[in-house]
Amino acid sequence: MNSSLANDDLDLNIFDPYTQAALIRGGFLSSTNILKYTEAEFRKKVNLTVAATHSVFIAAANISASNVKCHKKPNNHELTTGCKQIDKLLGGGLFKYGITEISGESGCGKTQFCLQIALTVQLPLSLKGAKSGAAYICTEDRFPSSRIQQMISNIRFKYQCDSKIDMNELCLTDYGDNILISHIATVEDLKKCIHEMLPKALLHRPIKLIIIDSITAVFRGEYTLSEVPRRSRDLRDIAVFLHKLSVEHGLWIICVNQILAEIN
Repeated sequence: MNSSLANDDLDLNIFDPYTQAALIRGGFLSSTNILKYTEAEFRKKVNLTVAATHSVFIAAANISASNVKCHKKPNNHELTTGCKQIDKLLGGGLFKYGITEISGESGCGKTQFCLQIALTVQLPLSLKGAKSGAAYICTEDRFPSSRIQQMISNIRFKYQCDSKIDMNELCLTDYGDNILISHIATVEDLKKCIHEMLPKALLHRPIKLIIIDSITAVFRGEYTLSEVPRRSRDLRDIAVFLHKLSVEHGLWIICVNQILAEIN
């Protein structure tokens, strides 16, 4: 293995002596071991201050991001969006090993786009799919089952394969059954889903796509103005863990962010 791809160790020299000693004592010398936890969990384990813990997480995240860039070739193939024009604008399609944010106002087609990706990830490799399933986490509305069934009924007419094997696979795939759906209402439920349910699902089902529609919805109304820093930390912790799952399992991750047309 190329040593540059496996370089996961922290540079302890960038931390103060107390932080260095705490990391060595706890055996937390690599970004992988650190990013298994949220900042709050890690701070309790090593008995560091909030500021020191944050600096450790920034260093670990930077190493993880650097390793992601190294993994992009040759394993990071593009996943088609189902639209040639959008694929071209994206440089070939959606790239895994990271998080893709889809943002826009209500009604602009974000969910429709996500439903399309939940189907294209199941396409044969020859059609720039991944022959894999998807996990779809809903936080606002119920999953649009009737709409996805309409889209599924059109797949065999929308795509054509040169290979008979791929064409049979295209027609025989149970697209609806390959989408694992979860409805989430609170931040705590979202944390539990991401930290506990998703890792278990990834071990037992061929999932290569995670969609959260939308990731910001559960954060509205659960925090007071004085709790804005905690809100930011919770959102960052979720993003860090999703990034970790993406790297470890080779996933495409899409997070929807609904923006408001007006600020009242």
